[in-house]
Amino acid sequence: MTGQSRSSGEIIMDRVKIVQAIAQANTEQLRLNQAASGLMVLDMKDTRDGVEDHTHEDMRAQNDAALKENTETINRLEAELAVLDEELQAVMKEQAE
Repeated sequence: MTGQSRSSGEIIMDRVKIVQAIAQANTEQLRLNQAASGLMVLDMKDTRDGVEDHTHEDMRAQNDAALKENTETINRLEAELAVLDEELQAVMKEQAE
């Protein structure tokens, strides 16, 4: 930056984009959690049927990795949102003076 603060409108537009990205990541998290639940059901079925070698271990590992990565994405986006909120608060305070 050149020392000039951004306008509240610019910050709000960035904030809207981050909120949309968080909503998208939360939707993905829900989908991944549902997939994890489905894999648990398959485990229970295999256990009930006496199957010892679960054929969906690779799917579980991929899903677990995707869940972890998506959680990190959500955390990063929420941190970015917090920074924008602080920036917006500072600009609003500056404008009120």
